[in-house]
Amino acid sequence: MRIVNLSLNDFNTFANNHTLRSYYQTSEYAKVMENKGYTYDYIGYMDNSNNLVAASLILKKKIGTFAKYVYAPKGVLIDYFDDQLLKLFFKDLASFYKLKGFSFLKINPEIIIGEIDSKNNFNVNYNQNVGIIDSLKNIGFKRRREIYPLDFLYPRIGAFINLKEFSISDELKNIIEISNQNGLSIEAADTKDIDILYDIAKNRTNEDISYYKNILSMFDKGQSELFLVKIDFEKCLINARTRYEEELNNNNYYNELIQTDATEENIIKKMQSDKDLLKYKEEVVIATDGLKLNKNKYIGGAVIVKYQNRVSIVLDAFEKESFFAEYYLYNYLIETFKDSYDFLDLYGLASNFDYDSKYASFNKPKLDFNPTIYEFIGEFDMVLSELLFKKIQSKSLLSKEFLPSHRFEDR
Repeated sequence: MRIVNLSLNDFNTFANNHTLRSYYQTSEYAKVMENKGYTYDYIGYMDNSNNLVAASLILKKKIGTFAKYVYAPKGVLIDYFDDQLLKLFFKDLASFYKLKGFSFLKINPEIIIGEIDSKNNFNVNYNQNVGIIDSLKNIGFKRRREIYPLDFLYPRIGAFINLKEFSISDELKNIIEISNQNGLSIEAADTKDIDILYDIAKNRTNEDISYYKNILSMFDKGQSELFLVKIDFEKCLINARTRYEEELNNNNYYNELIQTDATEENIIKKMQSDKDLLKYKEEVVIATDGLKLNKNKYIGGAVIVKYQNRVSIVLDAFEKESFFAEYYLYNYLIETFKDSYDFLDLYGLASNFDYDSKYASFNKPKLDFNPTIYEFIGEFDMVLSELLFKKIQSKSLLSKEFLPSHRFEDR
């Protein structure tokens, strides 16, 4: 067995056909990360019969002024159940990069270790892949602990829509219809328009705008796209006023009803009407103010990558008062790609599913589409130089280098 440097064609052939393939393990993604300051290798592992049994895109970067590290994004592509192969490969890979002066190796394989049951208190049903955690620890990896939700480079919890089996609920149909009435529409935009979306997203992502520009540039038009959600405030205002007036009549009815029939049920309906009336009034104000500035406005959008049988959201963001823009966009993506792809990756959920948590509004639109929810194996580090790694830790460089996938303003 031996480590080899692969040609681009040999790497692509292996990576595109591996069980754990993803767009993160592609030559296009290598170019994206090169523009973030990384260099890279296409590493392979040959057995004694010259068969390629493992491979990975390996990113390389300097950290601080005195050390450097290597990172396999959503890799390595290998049979993680073959303990002997796993041990030999990572032993040789560690030696290969240690001799080149690298301080540590990071991996975060796209391995599902459990499915989360949203209908049963979000309990996790773990599978046999959990054993891979111990296998990696046994060969020298340390598993990172998630300090708070969405703390990793990529979300530990994934939400996926099966495009071939998706059936829209009556509740979602109603939301989409309201969105249509509010004058929402979707535009397929060009790379030059990424600043429109990034202006909405900049406080919710740790990536610079150039990262998303490079995603759209390196993955060609057939692989990546930018969609923007636009609102027609004139149409929205007409609809918001209608909803407000209808609810005002409804509210007056319950006001009179509880004077003579103050049952718990009627009081609850009155309280709900109060909430709806306030919400619709706010919508009227927002639509009125919006119309004063412009008839139309972009209020959200997404960058996606299409790879193999999956459509993946790389970035999505929506204004706070979005008029169900996220629902409208997710439904649009489902309808657009259901005939050509198998899955839509909604790019993560926060692992805190409490309804009163600060993550609830982040999770809810995705959960309302009843996705399949997976827990992934997480991030692992193998120290190649104890001296350098301790020096990195002493200067708190790791937290500055490896920023979370999502940013929340209050943390």
